[in-house]
Amino acid sequence: MRTTTIAEKCDFAGDVAAVTGGAQGIGRSIVEAFAASDADVAIADIQQETAASTAEEIEAEYGVDAVAVECDVSSADDAKAMVETVVSNLGKIDYLVNNAGVAAGTPSFLESEPEDWDTAVDVCFYGTMNCTHAVLPHMIERGDGAIVNFASDSYKGNDPGLAVYGAAKAANVSFTGTVSKEVGDEGIRINCISPGTTRTPATEDWIDEYEEKILESYALDRLGRPEDIADGVTFLCSDAADWITGQTLSVNGGYVRS
Repeated sequence: MRTTTIAEKCDFAGDVAAVTGGAQGIGRSIVEAFAASDADVAIADIQQETAASTAEEIEAEYGVDAVAVECDVSSADDAKAMVETVVSNLGKIDYLVNNAGVAAGTPSFLESEPEDWDTAVDVCFYGTMNCTHAVLPHMIERGDGAIVNFASDSYKGNDPGLAVYGAAKAANVSFTGTVSKEVGDEGIRINCISPGTTRTPATEDWIDEYEEKILESYALDRLGRPEDIADGVTFLCSDAADWITGQTLSVNGGYVRS
């Protein structure tokens, strides 16, 4: 007989979630998902003013504590300072969501230049490593924690123009699997989420232009919403997923592209 319901396993009351790139888009939806389940939240974002206004709105709407932390995840020093600030203000970090990213596309890899590669690799991959490296000592000391990294279905190598971005996301998948094995006996779980095309402020113009064509690749005949990805993230952090680690969960509406 079950002693705990699924709802109880997805209750984050008293917990603290830190979300990078949390000021808008998918990141904000993740912040709201945690806050709606009574977690205190930290919004780590390079856009300090937007993060601060988001924190104010979250506190007013959900009645939880929310702090904004200016953070460039591509900087190891910023990542370390972010963790220290969150712990100082909210007492701990139960969940780290490495959501910050940027889709730096080019017409093709051959037409790109080395300087075009830096942003995608620095933010999408080094950002994940920097923040994970910064938070692990804290989680190990507490003997508990969950981290969710971000891939993208572009990591499967089927999106021309996104060779470097896709490679950075593929690196996150590999990184997730390896580090999860290194820290599992410390009580820490690390998983990766892989979104399909999701409508956000950053993708809206592109989607409006190409939506009909894009939908041909989606079995469920709609594109993603930020809350679709947020639901996957909070599941992976919850006790409902307490025997899941080192995995990559595709949340992609049945995306298939030949």
